[in-house]
Amino acid sequence: MLADQVLVARQPISDRKGLLVAYELLFRSARGQGPTTEAPEVLTAIVAVQAILDIGLDELVGSVPAWINLPRTTLVSGQFNFLPRERVVLEVLEQVEADTEVVRALRTARKEGYRIALDDFVLNERTRPLLEVADYVKLDVLDRNPAEIRAAFEAVARPGLQVLAEKVETRAVRDVAMEVGYHLFQGYHFARPDIVPGRRMPTDRNALLRLLAELHDPATPLDRIEELVAADVGLGVRLLRYVNAVSVGVRGRFDSLRHAIVMLGLDRLRECVSMLVLAGLEEKPSQLVTMALVRARLCEQLGLRFAGDAHRHFSGGLLSLIDAFLDQPLDEILTRMPLADELSRALLYREGPIGRSIEAAEACERADWGFLNGAPWDANTLRTCYVDALRWTGRVQSSLAEA
Repeated sequence: MLADQVLVARQPISDRKGLLVAYELLFRSARGQGPTTEAPEVLTAIVAVQAILDIGLDELVGSVPAWINLPRTTLVSGQFNFLPRERVVLEVLEQVEADTEVVRALRTARKEGYRIALDDFVLNERTRPLLEVADYVKLDVLDRNPAEIRAAFEAVARPGLQVLAEKVETRAVRDVAMEVGYHLFQGYHFARPDIVPGRRMPTDRNALLRLLAELHDPATPLDRIEELVAADVGLGVRLLRYVNAVSVGVRGRFDSLRHAIVMLGLDRLRECVSMLVLAGLEEKPSQLVTMALVRARLCEQLGLRFAGDAHRHFSGGLLSLIDAFLDQPLDEILTRMPLADELSRALLYREGPIGRSIEAAEACERADWGFLNGAPWDANTLRTCYVDALRWTGRVQSSLAEA
């Protein structure tokens, strides 16, 4: 299978009126539903990558925020910056203690616009400083009597802090928590976590490591960054999804990978690649990846020669096989990717100059030289560009294999 299945569990969070206000995202292994022994920062990376880059937040949680668990390492290292601040709540795991580094990281996150939740919170002198930087606090009400449920709420309640009753399993407990004044609710009484499947694009770890190294070199030109991103089709598709996720409120559409990279910025691109590396995505390039790279280079050469437009033609060729990668209908995929109309129509209907270049690449794959009738290029030019594309793809994949 070209795109492996990924699974993310989501459990709803509701308000006092019973309305859905958020989903907590939870790790689930495609090999089983139980917990794993992976390091917590790796599990966080896997959930984040699968939710944002493989499935997509629009499909997974819609318009409500996603609550994502954060261990100490992810927090103090600043890797949480990968997460789109407008669409997530950082849920600090209960094992995280309020040392100086943690509190400083949480204050920084708040200044950057993130909302903070404290998971399974128990108030004591070591955890009290966390309350000062929290927007939400989750209190476990499982097996608690009404007096304990009330005492826990009153110990943390303050203006501006929303208190969530978690592990609510019965109507009686829900009624007590409602009466006490809890603001949010989560538990089996409302809904068990449900599994949302998705497909993971194949991504070459060697390519990711090469790109990450180049991104940390201030002398690396944008052309080189674009070349490395484009060399890994899985990364290119994920990048488009990431731009869509972090661009809430910005309705601009992009028409090339270069445009997407500029919109995203090198800092967030570094964060994106770092999370992919941490998530351990180690698939190697397949024949389908090779075909996509050849198409991209061929379209680029034709666009440069006959339309004065290399970048958009390259992106069109690169994305022309996205439906085969994801095993999904192309029209459904494009509704979740904010591509410019011209590029979308080229992919869907082979319209316009970009669509014509994609058709040329498909004709070369079939050795269908009759396609040349009415085309703006002659057979010699097309064959020259095709041979160049084959050689360029070979060089790119050889250089990545040596990284």
